[in-house]
Amino acid sequence: MPIPSDIISEIRDRADIVSVIGQYVHLRQRGKNFVGLCPFHTEKTPSFNVSPELGIYKCFGCGKSGDVFTFLQEYNGLSFLEAVRTVASSVGIAIPEGAEQAPSPADEHRRQLIRALEAARDYYRSQLEKHVAAQRFIHDRGLSQAMVERFQLGAAPPSWTALGDALSAQGFAIDVLRDAGLVAIRDDGSQYDRFRNRVMFPIWNTAGNVIGFGARTLSNDPNEPKYINSPQTAVYDKSATFYGLHLARHKIVHEQHAVIVEGYMDVIALHAAGIEHCVATSGTALTEQHIEILRRLTKRVVLVFDGDTAGWNAAHRAVGLALRSGMSVDVVILPEGEDPDSLVRTRGVEIARQQLSKRLSPIEFLVAWSKRTNDWSRPDIATQQIRALAEMLAPVPDSIYRVLLLRELSDRVGIPVDLLQRTTPAHRVHQPQRNQRVPSPKHSEPPTTPPPPAPILPEEVELLKAVLLSRNAAQTLFDEYVFDPATLPTASARQLLEAVAEQLQTDSSQRPPGSALPDLNIPDHVRTLAEWLIFTHEFPSPRWSDHGIELDRDRHLRRLLDDALGKLEERRLKHRIEELTKQLQQQPDNVELLQQIKRLNELRIQLTNQTP
Repeated sequence: MPIPSDIISEIRDRADIVSVIGQYVHLRQRGKNFVGLCPFHTEKTPSFNVSPELGIYKCFGCGKSGDVFTFLQEYNGLSFLEAVRTVASSVGIAIPEGAEQAPSPADEHRRQLIRALEAARDYYRSQLEKHVAAQRFIHDRGLSQAMVERFQLGAAPPSWTALGDALSAQGFAIDVLRDAGLVAIRDDGSQYDRFRNRVMFPIWNTAGNVIGFGARTLSNDPNEPKYINSPQTAVYDKSATFYGLHLARHKIVHEQHAVIVEGYMDVIALHAAGIEHCVATSGTALTEQHIEILRRLTKRVVLVFDGDTAGWNAAHRAVGLALRSGMSVDVVILPEGEDPDSLVRTRGVEIARQQLSKRLSPIEFLVAWSKRTNDWSRPDIATQQIRALAEMLAPVPDSIYRVLLLRELSDRVGIPVDLLQRTTPAHRVHQPQRNQRVPSPKHSEPPTTPPPPAPILPEEVELLKAVLLSRNAAQTLFDEYVFDPATLPTASARQLLEAVAEQLQTDSSQRPPGSALPDLNIPDHVRTLAEWLIFTHEFPSPRWSDHGIELDRDRHLRRLLDDALGKLEERRLKHRIEELTKQLQQQPDNVELLQQIKRLNELRIQLTNQTP
């Protein structure tokens, strides 16, 4: 049985779309709406718009749009039913038992994998108290019960088949366990558990579903890998997964930066120390996908690495990646042999916080890394390294940030900025030709919203904006004025207004008609027009109220509607007068035509005087 449409509408109406999307995207208010960097494509200027009043979003860069359910489906890879249930849970609405929707085969497979992984998580947690070595590990690392619970730590027993047997007894098929990365199959067809005698760290997606595991060995065998991770699966992509992000994302947005560390235990230790805007990569080095995920939440990262050679080299690669991606970046290099976990454990929270505050700028770090790995006493080597550092800054997309970095590099290496610029490919690419006018920075960035996506009259723009944004204006148009959408001159405007009129007949809520946009049965180009109309409308500034001027939103939109109707009528009269004038030229003695033209001109003059 599908979920009743009235319950879906109630869930959508009660959801705060800004709060939901704000868990994944850093949004800032612009007028009545909110804007941010689109989570679905790479961009430098925010073109992702969210309307809290209508409960919809639109990106004018890639075209993605929808409501709160669509966003969760697109971002978290959920089915519609999963998205509805997620939102319903957050707003405290119960879904009737038996309400289901037939998922696609791919969705169903993913759901089975996640169910198996979460069952495995529960099994490992149940084994933790029984595993002596795991308990010793927890004690030695100083982990509180609160942190064990928060990160859902568990233990895999030494047995080769314990997990597989337990989950098979729960009804999970072996091929599902294999595809989830929990068991492996031998050539003879028998299976064995992938994780044995290890502390288990569940790995979650941004929706909080378990999608894989990290596992730390409890064996004394020197040939046993210290950490292993789940293999790549249909639900787990290590190159695009952060450990702990679902717990850290709110703090990242609040703190306006993310702290990236190397290990699972580092994340747990820093969370325990109150540094909760902290995440770690999951079994791989930092990737472009990782950076892109964080760019949706913040524009700044702090990289924390061990002070050994591997840590310096990993930090060097990560700094370059962050700079190329347009992120502001700082680096913390810990004393050799230390990591955040060991600092918190052995030296205390305050010392750990002090160490993490010793941040190097990207230039300070890059120069230090270069001098650590190269002999700068030789002029040829120093020249080569300085040029390499300048070229490393060339791809920084923000021109102002790039110049500031070059200035700092100039100060640290004693080479003038203009000379550093001339040594980089960016200088040759970005320098204008002689006599070529350099565009003003004010106009160099692309607009956040495009021009109208379809030809439409200015008065149609006003009318449609009023109708989409105000239910009162829409009801006035259709019930009081009995306006016929077919009279609009432009085809796309007619289609949109006809769809709104039809929606109003079946929608008993008091929502503005624009909130039903995702459900309207209209062509894509008409939907794009409607989105443009909604997100480009600017209401009078609330600051007018500081001067004693009362601003009524509905009154503003009603005025907009009346003005648009007046202009449309004036346009109709003008067109009719032109038609009759042509007829009069053919029939110069037709007194009746002359009188009609006179009457219409009088009406047109009246409308012109009434219309501002």
